[in-house]
Amino acid sequence: MMEVGAGVSARWLRAAVAAAGLGALLDLLVDGAAPVVLGVGLVLVALSALVPASPAPLLLIGFAAAVVAVLGGDPLRPAVLVLVPLAHAVHLGAALAAVVPAGARLHPAALRPALRRAGAVQALTFAAVAVAALLPTTRTPAAVEVAALLSVAGVALVVVALDRSR
Repeated sequence: MMEVGAGVSARWLRAAVAAAGLGALLDLLVDGAAPVVLGVGLVLVALSALVPASPAPLLLIGFAAAVVAVLGGDPLRPAVLVLVPLAHAVHLGAALAAVVPAGARLHPAALRPALRRAGAVQALTFAAVAVAALLPTTRTPAAVEVAALLSVAGVALVVVALDRSR
């Protein structure tokens, strides 16, 4: 085997998948999930970490989202907001672990672009959550809805006009 110099073992990507998955299960436990549900989740976490190129990470993310939805409550409650970055971490970690061999050495700088994109996605997601938190929970007046629809139509017309000018 050839020495590649600086870097860390790529096995930590699998450990990161397991840590994010366990964090998601802890979040479900705090939110009131049943022990049987957590047992199924543990199996999915183990499979996600051991075989990241399998459907297990997707099943884990979908499973956690379904459990949070079934438990009910405010859609902007802390349990949901904590689950968003944890699910993203499972997804990103599994995607990277699926393409990088477990025995490989990985320089942390190689992850910088992926982590920047992940940070941008999280920032935009939580910006959307902030906007959603500010929206009224009562019925919106018809005039406001019409104004919003006209605004969206106006933006679409601007996009079409700009696209044609190329």
